[in-house]
Amino acid sequence: MGIRHIVIALLLCASTSALAQGSHNPHLDYVLKCSGCHGMDGSGDPDSGIPVFREQVGYFLLIPEGRAFLMQVAGLVTSGLDYQRSAAVTNYIVQTFAGASMPADFQPYTPEEAKLYRETRPADIAQRRYDLYVQLNAAGYELK
Repeated sequence: MGIRHIVIALLLCASTSALAQGSHNPHLDYVLKCSGCHGMDGSGDPDSGIPVFREQVGYFLLIPEGRAFLMQVAGLVTSGLDYQRSAAVTNYIVQTFAGASMPADFQPYTPEEAKLYRETRPADIAQRRYDLYVQLNAAGYELK
C-alpha cells in the first residue's frame, strides 16, 4: 500500500468519524469534494477548464451573480453536501484561497443562501461562468 492510499484511508476514517459524531469539517469536505479538481492549494487547472481559486475567488463576491455562482457550480451542487455544509465549505474556500481578492466587507455564506442559490441555478452554468469572467475581466480583475 502506497503513501497515497494510506492518506486516503486516513481521510476516509476521519470523515466517517466526524459524520458519525454529527459534525462536519469544511477543510475535510474541501479535501474530499473539491481538491480532486482544484488541488490542495486551490491552483486548479485552467488549461483543462478547472478554475483557479488562489488569489482570485474573492473577485466573484464583488457582484451578486458571482456570489451566487460560487454556490451553483456543478461540483458543489452534486457533492451530496447539505446546505449547512455547502455554505461552510464555500466559506472555507473563500477564506483560505481569496488572498488579496477578498473583499473587505465579505459576509460568510449561510445555509439559507445555499438553498436559494441551488434552487435558482442557471441551466447553463458554463455560460454563466464565461459571462462572469468577461464582466470581471472588463472591470480589471484578471481571472485565469
